[in-house]
Amino acid sequence: MNSRLITIPTYILKDILPLLKNTSYEKKIKDLLENTGKYQTQNISYFPKDGKVERIVDGDTVVLHNGTIVRYVGITSPETNRKLVEGKTVKLEYDNYKADKFGRILAYLINDGKNVSVEMARLGMASVVIYQHKKPFVYQEQLLKAQEDAKKNKRGFWNK
Repeated sequence: MNSRLITIPTYILKDILPLLKNTSYEKKIKDLLENTGKYQTQNISYFPKDGKVERIVDGDTVVLHNGTIVRYVGITSPETNRKLVEGKTVKLEYDNYKADKFGRILAYLINDGKNVSVEMARLGMASVVIYQHKKPFVYQEQLLKAQEDAKKNKRGFWNK
């Protein structure tokens, strides 16, 4: 069966729970309802510290083996270099901002000691996104320097 991520309001899960009594799904739904608050918090102790990248959604978003959707911090990218993360186990580092309005975890993916966001900016595969009037990103200086290097050397989409 192909696993897909869907969003279901908690009231629907609560409504169907009595119908699942004494089935294998009852415990799964109860666990999900009990743990929902963990992921609606900015407390990173509940967030994964590492994970295997199962698939790439788009240039700046991946899905880990456990279904967690992770959006790269500090960049936006229309493309990705699959060799950087696909199928690899990566470490996750968190910044001042832990999740976006879509419920995706915001993190830096670290592969072989390299920050993937910085590496994508250096390769000209990502643009750095800076939010005015907000705390700077932890790696903001490195991201900007990598982007300037890509522009100067006409790498990736700066080659135009």
